[in-house]
Amino acid sequence: MSIKNFFLLGTLMLSLNACYYDNQEDLFQYVQAVECNTVTANYTADLVPILVQHCFRCHRNGRTDGNVNLEGYNNVKTYADDGSLLGTTDHQAGFPIMPTSGIKIPACEIEVMRVWINEGALNN
Repeated sequence: MSIKNFFLLGTLMLSLNACYYDNQEDLFQYVQAVECNTVTANYTADLVPILVQHCFRCHRNGRTDGNVNLEGYNNVKTYADDGSLLGTTDHQAGFPIMPTSGIKIPACEIEVMRVWINEGALNN
């Protein structure tokens, strides 16, 4: 292939690629927004599922990595009261980052924790 043909082919490929345009409506037309309900938070219905999904792998009865057990209301309440439950999951300064992968749990779930704690961390 000659230099001229190679240059023309490269120019054609770049010009075709440059014509592509994404817009939010087209890309996300089939994705439904997940509602984040944080008006109130309940320990059993809202907080326990978050702990099961994100924390119990390492912090449960029979496996208490870092000497932390989040299984059972009394255990969770201790960490809610001292600020470490929210501090670690929200990656706040002065707290170890949890999960240790460094990837924060979804913001809505952190907000559920915050609401539950601010409402008094009740056993409801």
